Amino acid sequence: MSEIERFQRDQGDAGIIEALYRDGAAIIEGAVGAPVMDKLQAELDHHFADKPIGGGAFFGGACKRLGGVLGKAPAFADVIADPQLLSLADAVLLQNCKTYRIQLASSLQVWKGGKLQPLHRDTGVYGPYFLPKPSDPQIMLSMIWAATDFTVENGATRLAMGSHKWDPDHEVTADDIAYAAMPRGSMVIWLGSVLHGMGINTTDQPRTGVVSAFTVGWLRQEENQYIACSPEVVASLPEKVQQLAGYQAHSQTLGWVDGRDGKLLLRAGERDLDAAGYDDQPLQNAST
Repeated sequence: MSEIERFQRDQGDAGIIEALYRDGAAIIEGAVGAPVMDKLQAELDHHFADKPIGGGAFFGGACKRLGGVLGKAPAFADVIADPQLLSLADAVLLQNCKTYRIQLASSLQVWKGGKLQPLHRDTGVYGPYFLPKPSDPQIMLSMIWAATDFTVENGATRLAMGSHKWDPDHEVTADDIAYAAMPRGSMVIWLGSVLHGMGINTTDQPRTGVVSAFTVGWLRQEENQYIACSPEVVASLPEKVQQLAGYQAHSQTLGWVDGRDGKLLLRAGERDLDAAGYDDQPLQNAST
């Protein structure tokens, strides 16, 4: 069995980035402080209360799934726009884009029983039209925050270490698999081309994870954030989160809206392609 390298939040980015490119994944303990996680978990529990256990075959048949977290749990705004997370996303994604966006914002509560989730790559949502090679720049950075402790026994996420470097016909062995066992408030972060999947919960208590990802701004988001989180709700969130939700053009002519500021499309009347003195300089990155 493989291991995922662990870091403390205050260790800086260099080692985490090295681990991501070498192994495909890393764990950051203490990524979210207890007060923020307490608030986030309370907001999620409110929505989970009436959800049935199920989830279909892909999710193992024993989980509750909650989408649209950005609009349902205001505390998530502090989590997704964390400066260290954005610094890591800059390092991984800005080699292949001008801006990046939230790919999805969901939460999974895994209950006792069920089956192993099939190992899969998050970039698979773009297949067969886009099949990145191991040498290609990364287009997605994925993460799960532990809202409860993650253990092997309660279904911690399994990751095939190094699988971002594999050829398509590479066979996974038990020695390749690592479990993202981590205390509450930690985050496991991985490249979108890494194989991973939920484990099986054999305990009597559910384990809850908050799942998200960033993808390059020139690709469609997996979860449609414009419907999952209405413009009215997004307008109440910090500006940086509005940009990450997708209300930022990727470039001057990709995703623009007439009469809108390309850096924040919720703002009307500040920018127009026909306006005198139109500035064709690249837009700022999402983390600036």
